[in-house]
Amino acid sequence: SFVLSLLAILNSSAAFSVQSIRFSRQLALKEQQSGASSTHHELERFERAVECAEKFGTCDIEQMEELAKELEEFRGAYFENSDASKPSMMQKEVHDRKDVAEVLRLQSELRRRMDYLNGASLFTKEVHDMEDAYPEHQ
Repeated sequence: SFVLSLLAILNSSAAFSVQSIRFSRQLALKEQQSGASSTHHELERFERAVECAEKFGTCDIEQMEELAKELEEFRGAYFENSDASKPSMMQKEVHDRKDVAEVLRLQSELRRRMDYLNGASLFTKEVHDMEDAYPEHQ
């Protein structure tokens, strides 16, 4: 159930990249107009978070957890189309950002569980030992 839920979320995360490109363009225009450059670092972090969420195995566990935390702690809207005059767009951006953070958290949890399964699980070891001892049952 956990793995199926994770796979469903990972499959649906492809939509993030299209939005990320559009938002990046809007942000670049916004920066040109305002002369702001401090948002460049945040944009890079957001782009990395989306990349890690979309491409399983791209980031290590610690980076995914760090990016998820940054996304969860960011307050308000970041992109131009999410300004205060459009509260529904702002809410959507916040919701979507939390979705990306959740995908990162689920991925890191799955990676931790897979690491345990591959390295420390007594049950998994016993199954593999039985397969090796009785190859005709495979």
